[in-house]
Amino acid sequence: MILWKYKYFVDVIDSKSFTKAGKKNFVSQTAISQQISSLEKSIGGKLIDRGNGEIVVTELGQIVYDKAKEMLRLNEEMSKEIQQLKEKPTIDIGVDSSINRIFWDKLQNVIRSNYKGSEERFGFSKIDPREGGRMLEANKLDIFIGYGIPVPDMKMELEEEVLCESPIGVYVGSHTALKDKEELMLKDLEGYRRYETKVYPCSIQNAFKDEKEAAEEQTQEDISVYDNIDTMKLKVEFNDGYAFADSRFFSYEDGEIRLLSDYKESCNLKLFYRKEKNKKRIQKIYRELQDVI
Repeated sequence: MILWKYKYFVDVIDSKSFTKAGKKNFVSQTAISQQISSLEKSIGGKLIDRGNGEIVVTELGQIVYDKAKEMLRLNEEMSKEIQQLKEKPTIDIGVDSSINRIFWDKLQNVIRSNYKGSEERFGFSKIDPREGGRMLEANKLDIFIGYGIPVPDMKMELEEEVLCESPIGVYVGSHTALKDKEELMLKDLEGYRRYETKVYPCSIQNAFKDEKEAAEEQTQEDISVYDNIDTMKLKVEFNDGYAFADSRFFSYEDGEIRLLSDYKESCNLKLFYRKEKNKKRIQKIYRELQDVI
């Protein structure tokens, strides 16, 4: 509101008329006069002398006029820049919250290397895969990068591209007895609880040769399933158990990932997007990201 008072004041001085200033701002002459009187009270001095029917700026008024012109110019410049930024094309990318800093660095390198000075802007979110699916469906994301989207009732067609393939490793906490072995094999996992979550598909692995052997080696009681991947990680880190994970890009705080010498399964990190999206633009980002990975 105070900015409008300064604008009315500047318009009165520039047009040398309360009436013209009122018409310019689509308000009455009385409204202009009231706002300038209010401005004078807030500043604590007279800004205009109206003797002999002329509008004369006081010494205080001249200071206020010069600074008000500058404020209004900066406000207009700011508004234009904000509008230009809003009008720039934005690509919103969501990344699975289980993915580590190594991947994020590669993603940022792609943007810095290929889009410096570009008109395109990027927005990034680190999100749960379920939320990634919902945001794609709501058109709040252009791209989701992860291992899968566990939202079965989505009413949209998705395209997916494989960014890379990584070996499945065994994630163990810092205090587990499994870390004492130099080289892990499947048989070493016997007797240890496995943690998994359907939100993170890499954790759902049948590491045995067939269903019969799986039933013999590891019953359901040996597996704990959680909806939240952060809970799964905490359970691994604070208990003597393990989870299967992407050996390259899995993010964790405490522990390490070990490869199994007799288990060569892999997982795919994928790029998901809506079928009706600008495929050419998304494919360009996909190829650039695939190159650095």
